[in-house]
Amino acid sequence: MSVERWNVKSFKNSLEVASTFHFIVSGRLKVFKSNPETGREHTVFVLSDGDVFDVLSLLDTKPHDVYWEALDVLEVLKIPMDQMRYWINEYPVMHKAILYYLGARMKQLMDVATDVTLHSTLVRLAALLLKNINGETRKLELINNLPNDEIAGLIGTTRAVVSRHIQELKRFGAISVSRKKINVKNLEVLLLIAEEKFVP
Repeated sequence: MSVERWNVKSFKNSLEVASTFHFIVSGRLKVFKSNPETGREHTVFVLSDGDVFDVLSLLDTKPHDVYWEALDVLEVLKIPMDQMRYWINEYPVMHKAILYYLGARMKQLMDVATDVTLHSTLVRLAALLLKNINGETRKLELINNLPNDEIAGLIGTTRAVVSRHIQELKRFGAISVSRKKINVKNLEVLLLIAEEKFVP
């Protein structure tokens, strides 16, 4: 493997990463799709330490219509895709690990698709916050300090809607916001909102 460093806001399209497989050592990476006619974006994943990309290129050998942007200074280990395929075929442990990883990502995509159909944007925002809370520290990780337009991309809405819902969550006592960081004040209220059981 070779080490590669991406500066903050580094941007790549799928053709630029299609021939190599990447392991994230540190930093966060946004994986997103964009509509060139409307300018709207949808964030598919935010990846971080221990994640890999582009997994789908292992399966079908074709570039995918997605874009990659470093949210922090990103350090990755990269390896030629053919070498990675050889390792997966040669070592059952690696084959099993990739299958588990793919399964987890597919479940995440299915959850996003059903959430957009079944739940309001407020419920989706509360659920997103819950998924990114460290169980021990009760602090947000991965998405903390992301601007509202980035959070909007994760739940399929607009920055204005996210801003409005953040104000609602503050009013309900679920969160506070300081220096553009969201702090969870009342986990129980946040959970009730995510489960659609909260009565203001």
